[in-house]
Amino acid sequence: MKTRDRILEASRELFNAEGVGPLSAVDIASALGMSAGHLYYHFKGKPQILAELMALHAAEIEMVLEAMREAIAARPDIETLWTHVHILVEEAWDARFFWREPALALGNEAAAAAARRVMTGLVSGLGDALRRLHDKGAIKAKAEARDGLAGQLATGIVFHAIALDLRGDTGPPRELVARAAAQVMLPAAGLAC
Repeated sequence: MKTRDRILEASRELFNAEGVGPLSAVDIASALGMSAGHLYYHFKGKPQILAELMALHAAEIEMVLEAMREAIAARPDIETLWTHVHILVEEAWDARFFWREPALALGNEAAAAAARRVMTGLVSGLGDALRRLHDKGAIKAKAEARDGLAGQLATGIVFHAIALDLRGDTGPPRELVARAAAQVMLPAAGLAC
């Protein structure tokens, strides 16, 4: 694994475990057993690491949304939507440090832009999926209800990534994510035909 990728992976794990605010670039370098100078050779500091992690998160979300569009075109049913919502909750869980501390983006335009890209992408992608499911007769809901539900699902995805930590649920992460995805999908389940 390249040093730059190792730094990003270690940063994500540290941020998820301890939060972003209390950690410095020196803490990240120390956790990796490298000098701060070596870390600064690859990144200008914690804000650049944060921005890059959010850009990677946004790209992963976009890939899942594209896969969801293709899957719903091939198999337009509520289970296909459920599967992809589950994957989206997993992705949000992987970047829970950011959703737990969204104010961090206020001073970091690159991180804020990535967060906006994630949220608008989620609402748009989920709205498109719900429209396609409605058009294929898999769900029944008016356009206004689908639009509202897309926003609710997007908010639920990022909220449940942090709610898992807040509630103090225990168990394997896969089980926790599955429970969170089920809670997110609950409002959509009643629309199935």
